Amino acid sequence: MRPILQILLVVAGLVLFTLANLTNQRIWPNRLVSVSLESGILSSSQVVESASCSIYVLDPARDLGMPACDYSDTAIWPHALKKTGLGGSTVPLQHWEYQYSTHLWLEEAITNSGARTDRLSRADLIFVNMHCYEIWRAGKWWQTHKEGVKNGVDPELYRVQAMEYLRSWPQWRQSNGSRFVVAPFNPALPKKTLDAQRPCSSSPFVITSEHSMMCEQKLEAHARQGLIVPYVTDTHQVGFDPLAATRDTLLFYRGGCSPSSSSDPTGPQFSSGKLLRRALVNAAQTSNATDVDVQCGCDICPGALPHSEVLARMRSSRYCLVLAGDRPSSRRGTEAALSGCVPVFVGPPWHTVALADGIDHAASSVFISVRHVTWVVANTSLARADNHPSVLTAWYLDTDLPPGEMLHVDTLDEVVDALRALPPKVLAAKQAALAREAYKQYWLPAPGEAKSRLGEIVVKKLCDHAQALKDRGIIPPQPNPLWRKLLAE
Repeated sequence: MRPILQILLVVAGLVLFTLANLTNQRIWPNRLVSVSLESGILSSSQVVESASCSIYVLDPARDLGMPACDYSDTAIWPHALKKTGLGGSTVPLQHWEYQYSTHLWLEEAITNSGARTDRLSRADLIFVNMHCYEIWRAGKWWQTHKEGVKNGVDPELYRVQAMEYLRSWPQWRQSNGSRFVVAPFNPALPKKTLDAQRPCSSSPFVITSEHSMMCEQKLEAHARQGLIVPYVTDTHQVGFDPLAATRDTLLFYRGGCSPSSSSDPTGPQFSSGKLLRRALVNAAQTSNATDVDVQCGCDICPGALPHSEVLARMRSSRYCLVLAGDRPSSRRGTEAALSGCVPVFVGPPWHTVALADGIDHAASSVFISVRHVTWVVANTSLARADNHPSVLTAWYLDTDLPPGEMLHVDTLDEVVDALRALPPKVLAAKQAALAREAYKQYWLPAPGEAKSRLGEIVVKKLCDHAQALKDRGIIPPQPNPLWRKLLAE
């Protein structure tokens, strides 16, 4: 009888732990607004197998009683009903197409992998889905700065309050946050919001856009903190062919630049990334080559190319520049790869390399290091955080390249010639690698496939993280199906 009593005591302890975890008090009771998250992006019929871990997708409105989002409300997302030009779009933009809609796509990936559980008590991990407040933030910015409409609603406050409340949950306290998955993806997040979403005193698994959003900045610390994933982008090309013979343009680039060079007195007013873009565009244009289409022009600036035209030109180009700007990350590397245009990273400072351990960027991209850096303010008394000698080390390359994969030039004037000098077999190898690797940067399935390759990579990383927590005893064991049946009886 003694072994049976011991087993019953263990089961009773698990039941008590589960009941304690299910005490979900609400922050704003009875203040819910209707949610219309009808993306219809993937169907549940595409779930073909179960994942090795279970993940609960936490909705602050449903689970905490916080304000929710009606995406048809123009106060929350005005871009679906009119052409606002957000992201360079010339047509109305749906909220799931927004480049920072990562939370929604993470939810889709979790659901379609079979990892999702609707029972918090059975979850290994808890993903905090802040899609509503990220979308609301973009809507509020537009209304405030473009339409002059001001109100007292602050979606940033909701994000902060949700995270402050979750840190009181037993699952957070017991694991120091390591059972929670957070995604502070937008690099323009206010510091208070960023600190709330990934508090450096705890250890949540962080899914983000660049390593500057992580607590520990060293390259070797990336994997133990989380993942750097690609931006959401709409460049899906059914049956795209990187080897297409019609790629007549050698080098393409469009992006916002500083209006002046680093030697100009106004130079210190701009980020080193924007100054690098200006310097490289100026250098490329001196060649007067007809197969070089390199110009400055941000997505929402007057006279900018429509985003659809930018993508069309990428599809007709062999190489596309991927350069840091105001921040190290952007969607350009992903857009280039999905357009079959070989990404060309030039630095320092370096543009972010997403999923560096899951994508063979060395095989599918070109990396060029410039020895003489003139676009970083040398006088630290004039410098600012994003244009300071420290960015040369802070905005580092997110991957260790194999020997011989980094090209070295003395000045930016040599970049175009270095690309032109690459043998045809090198270009062919890069394009063939793109055909293998590009869809690992896309949140929708590749043609003919049921699930997103990127989504599968991310969920596998999450399940690996969950297994590591189980091995350390941080995730408590779940009752097996037989004990669940006995308890039910």
